[in-house]
Amino acid sequence: MKTQIDMHGGESETSHMLIARPDLVHMDRAGQESGADQKRQSLPEGVYTGIWWYARFPNHYSGEGAAGNKQLGEFDQKEWSRQIAEALNSIKGDQESLKLQNQFFEGSMHPLDTKQ
Repeated sequence: MKTQIDMHGGESETSHMLIARPDLVHMDRAGQESGADQKRQSLPEGVYTGIWWYARFPNHYSGEGAAGNKQLGEFDQKEWSRQIAEALNSIKGDQESLKLQNQFFEGSMHPLDTKQ
């Protein structure tokens, strides 16, 4: 990744769209407006207002879409697919969750009898 700020419409999302729906990406226009954080509110980190996004990103995207590329999109897609497969394999192999769920619900039927 080349850019520091990379949220909506930035390098990553543009790269993903170049793989998923390249017909919707207009790389010729990607650098026409700024996706830089304008920092037009001076609130502490983690404090949001109803207008926080517009205050930071008045052009409604964040980052540098022009830095997007197919290689990053392909890499991310392969990594997501690998992570999903890993998660599904873990879920299929899980032997404890159902036991714990049943234990919890059985205990909730008799809350005064549960160990403290």
